[in-house]
Amino acid sequence: MNFYTTSTFRESLSTLLKKRKDGYRTVVDDICSALHEMPLNILRDTNERIIQTPLFRIVKYRLPNTGQKLSKANGFRLIYYVSLVTDDVVLLRIYPKRGPHGVVDLLDAEYLRLINELTQENLANTLHQVDITNALAELSLTASLSIESK
Repeated sequence: MNFYTTSTFRESLSTLLKKRKDGYRTVVDDICSALHEMPLNILRDTNERIIQTPLFRIVKYRLPNTGQKLSKANGFRLIYYVSLVTDDVVLLRIYPKRGPHGVVDLLDAEYLRLINELTQENLANTLHQVDITNALAELSLTASLSIESK
């Protein structure tokens, strides 16, 4: 699988990492351990589908927050794009459900904004390819996918 990130994902991750004392210090490890162990068909077929087309899905995936010893239900929410025709996954946003920076849910307009951002960054070749087995280390700073947004 190929993993990529958008600027919103990188910004939301950076914000959480700055709030380490609030129990978010394990966010990168939590993301990597969950995604590294998960086969592509499970990433595609999770029940938390937000948007679905014949070519891709936008998924809200629940992750435990091991820094606060919170279960999947109370931990992080990872929003990602998964292609149904290639082996590409794009991380769109991460946020905690609980804690001082918790968000209960995103509005539909935010999901559409994330899709538009993905489309624009893909066209501009500004997606970052990351290594899910190496703490999201960047492999390429200018990547693009073969995706359809409609």
